[in-house]
Amino acid sequence: MGTNILVPGADFSASAVGFNAAVESGLKGLWFFNRGVRASARNLALGGVDAEVFGTPSDQGAFLRFKGGQSFFQTEIEDTEGFTHIAAVKSPDTMADQAHSPMFVSNFGSGSKAGYLASGLAGASIYSNVSTTLATMSASRYTDGTNTAATSAGTSIATTLSSWSLVASRVRTDRAQRDNLTAATAAAANFVSQARVLAAGDFRIGSSYSLSWQGECDIAAVAMYDRYIDDAELATIGVQMRNVLAHLGITV
Repeated sequence: MGTNILVPGADFSASAVGFNAAVESGLKGLWFFNRGVRASARNLALGGVDAEVFGTPSDQGAFLRFKGGQSFFQTEIEDTEGFTHIAAVKSPDTMADQAHSPMFVSNFGSGSKAGYLASGLAGASIYSNVSTTLATMSASRYTDGTNTAATSAGTSIATTLSSWSLVASRVRTDRAQRDNLTAATAAAANFVSQARVLAAGDFRIGSSYSLSWQGECDIAAVAMYDRYIDDAELATIGVQMRNVLAHLGITV
């Protein structure tokens, strides 16, 4: 027999060492940003590597505020042919130009991984393409079977970036899908199977590698998978993330 000790109002989330994710297969990174900057860098995915803090992200209580090229989290999650990125995001910036538009999750600007076409378009991102009402998801790929040209394949989904939204980018060789789980909307592009042009740099949270994109962004949670999870899995992990965020006072 043990003794249960209840501490009213206590929050021990800063001591968390893991998280029982509802969808674990392929999960490489999972972060909730309510535990201060240093503690929030801990990767809650099973066996995941912690992020490294660059600059001084601003602790906003239940979330962190990042600035492109200046304050961000550097992960050790590499680009892969198939992936799923999910993020709870908003931005206080103007999106008037690239310098005021944020990259929420990105490895853009790091060049191509060895063995791929050398291209400044390599990589993948969730970002604002100078818009307050669209979240753009890019995932570079070869344009044909000869592997001699690349496109960033950036496409957008309606998202009100001034308030919280839970968005997802899902990519595989034959398909790219954007989901706004908050608005319950989705859009997809299908391709003749074409390999992606993978980026050399690991993914960053709150920034890309390009100094052209320096906008501020608020991020409450991020999940990264190295595969395209299906609709049912996205709904399942989406509900779990939304429930955790609701407990923290963030509605997505």
